[in-house]
Amino acid sequence: MDFSFSEALDSLGRNAGFRIMNEARPEAAYLLETLLPEMPKPDYFVESGYMVIRTIMAGLVGMSSPYPPGAVMEASKFLEKTAKIANKVSLEEEALREIQKILSNLGLSGDARKQFLANEVLNFMEKVVRQGHWDTAEWLRSECLFTGKIDWTFNEKHLDIDYGVPSSFFNPNRTGNDRYNADHADNKFWADHYTALKALYYNVRAIIAHTDTILQIINNDRLKVDVSQNGNVFTLRRYRTRGNGEILSNDTRDSLQIIAYDLEGEVLDPTDTSKTIRIQFAPTGKLLYVANNRRTGYRVGEGSTPDPIRDQALGYTHLAPTVEGNGAMGRWGRLYVPEDAQWSIRAEGVTNGLPVREDVTATQAKTFVLSTALA
Repeated sequence: MDFSFSEALDSLGRNAGFRIMNEARPEAAYLLETLLPEMPKPDYFVESGYMVIRTIMAGLVGMSSPYPPGAVMEASKFLEKTAKIANKVSLEEEALREIQKILSNLGLSGDARKQFLANEVLNFMEKVVRQGHWDTAEWLRSECLFTGKIDWTFNEKHLDIDYGVPSSFFNPNRTGNDRYNADHADNKFWADHYTALKALYYNVRAIIAHTDTILQIINNDRLKVDVSQNGNVFTLRRYRTRGNGEILSNDTRDSLQIIAYDLEGEVLDPTDTSKTIRIQFAPTGKLLYVANNRRTGYRVGEGSTPDPIRDQALGYTHLAPTVEGNGAMGRWGRLYVPEDAQWSIRAEGVTNGLPVREDVTATQAKTFVLSTALA
């Protein structure tokens, strides 16, 4: 049987790998990407605030007088190189033999056979290579938002970023009788919830946590809450003692919704690289409170049409060019059949990127993190 992946790759056209890596936005399942959406940029350096022009009200001016300034440039101390992230994956002979069997059983030939092979290659590139880059970007956003830092060592390379989030926006980790699932009067959940609301000026638009964290909090009679669930959103309402009984509180602070975020990524186990371990993008024992945000001003490259998603964002994920892509903005990728390994297909991908926060000042941030030990 005529079985040529080289022909299938040729049918996808030039730079197919680059197109696959860049033609789609990260899936909606990547919740943190909505807070720090990906933006292709022409620079390898990340300089938050460098190209942000803050709009101010037009001023009163006399006749035959100079015009007053209409905007201000806002400087930033955050300057970092983007992190280079790459992967290389091969579809080996065993998998290709399986594809041969499928082709034989389906009786495909000619263009139908070529189309089948092309679809297999596309799926391989999308599900293995591109998703690997999306997963890494989401994990970096998780570190950025839940901890305010990135401290990652991989392949003997160290990425160490401090976003300057004030320490007062990270609540102490609750342990012992203070922990949120403790069946004890000293349980600090409600007190810490009020602290988070106050820190964000009672302007919270989302609370994000892993389902394991949510369930351990609500499976506790001491909290005395009414719980309802709609999809991945849990609604909690607190009971208050009134007279000789308990009623559901009408205080808006005593009602909250928590978004359950359970997406995970898979990484090589550093102690045994023949195995993998799973990591949660919403760490267990953490609750991320996110304030409403409205970015103002003109940003180079975004265009004049308002983008409601980006206007609500806390920053962005900087996607720099790559040398491999000859300086073109966005991720790079390629698909090919190695000359010395005709029994395989190889896919490669590269991202130069880094999450960037634009909501942080010396005294304020638009996030607040609660932490608790869990049973």
